[in-house]
Amino acid sequence: MPILETSPGSTDMLSGNVQAWSGKAEQVDSTRILRVHKYRDLSKIRKIIVDAAQKASNDALELSTISASYVVKPIDYIDDAGLTLRDGTRFENPVFERHLNGCDHLLAFVITIGPDLDNRVIHLINDEFEPLDALFLETTGWLTIETATKSFSREIKRAFAALGYGMSLRMGPGYEYALPETDKRVRWNLEEQRELFEMFANAELPVTLMTSCAMQPKMSRSGVYGLRPLH
Repeated sequence: MPILETSPGSTDMLSGNVQAWSGKAEQVDSTRILRVHKYRDLSKIRKIIVDAAQKASNDALELSTISASYVVKPIDYIDDAGLTLRDGTRFENPVFERHLNGCDHLLAFVITIGPDLDNRVIHLINDEFEPLDALFLETTGWLTIETATKSFSREIKRAFAALGYGMSLRMGPGYEYALPETDKRVRWNLEEQRELFEMFANAELPVTLMTSCAMQPKMSRSGVYGLRPLH
């Protein structure tokens, strides 16, 4: 199945065809990397640590290539146990009834920063024996994919707003969500990554799913958004 490059706001976004999206990586501030690792007072951090964080920031920007694919399918119905798409795809989780209330389409996506950063981390560990550099670079990779996912979400949200649709919060297999009218949280089964990837049929994606339901490249993200008519 070919992947389309569709103009934002085009009705082809609702066609059920797999769409491509690409973005530009944003450089991660080195202080964010340090804070993730519990370094608070920069004046008390050794220079070697500060330099390693800056190097990770610079290297991640060079190594990251943002690409995503997404597809939109109509929802048949949502019940108290999950949701079913018109093509028969079924996702099981009682929280959908709350978080996807009013949605009539489901958007599935995969996004990645590519394999180069993963490979550099492995090289730093196995060949150069630089555990600090590897640790900081991996952290920067996760921060980069998080920022890229937010950029994707903002752009897609604007595009669907032009078509008269609002977007739900992002949801993904492996994460926990609150049940309505209770403090109880329910985890969406990670194994339903398989159903999510099957929504793309035989399209060539920038991300592959392993038998463990983890993704390659490692610095990747998957998920869904519900689309609900604004009027």
